[in-house]
Amino acid sequence: MVAVYWIFRQWRPAAIDRFFRKGAAALAALYSLGHGGNDAQKTMGIIVALLVAHGSFTQDTQLSLTDFRTAWIILSCHLAMAVGRRWAAGASSKPWDSRLPSFSRGGCCAETAGAATLFMATFLGIPVSTTHTIAGGIIGVGANPPLTGIKWDIAIRIVMAWSSRSPARRSSRR
Repeated sequence: MVAVYWIFRQWRPAAIDRFFRKGAAALAALYSLGHGGNDAQKTMGIIVALLVAHGSFTQDTQLSLTDFRTAWIILSCHLAMAVGRRWAAGASSKPWDSRLPSFSRGGCCAETAGAATLFMATFLGIPVSTTHTIAGGIIGVGANPPLTGIKWDIAIRIVMAWSSRSPARRSSRR
């Protein structure tokens, strides 16, 4: 965020708004791609684990689009993510068109940080929460001086909700 403020320090506000408005759709697409890649990857792992347990696959089976035996797993997981996202978006919002909302510098930085985190985690094979990545990006943007950009009571409630829902905490309460 500090770098973005420094890079655009001499730009007029209207020019900054136009610049980030044009980038809004591209950033949303990148974030969605990272979301689908990471969440679909987790689902693929569950399917492969079940097929290994069933005896259909060996433990060293590698997923590949060029292998007919495993391509269906990759394609079905990505299709399920696309259908689910489209269904959810159709129920709650209008399709993307020329009426894109203004996209602030902060929103750009938060979404870029979230997308970068998702891409890095997906590349490394680390399952992460998409919700956690975007919340972390938003808190990171708000953490720029002054720290009054963060509504700390809401941030604390979010962290508390995440920690109260963790599997380890649920099993210890039984």
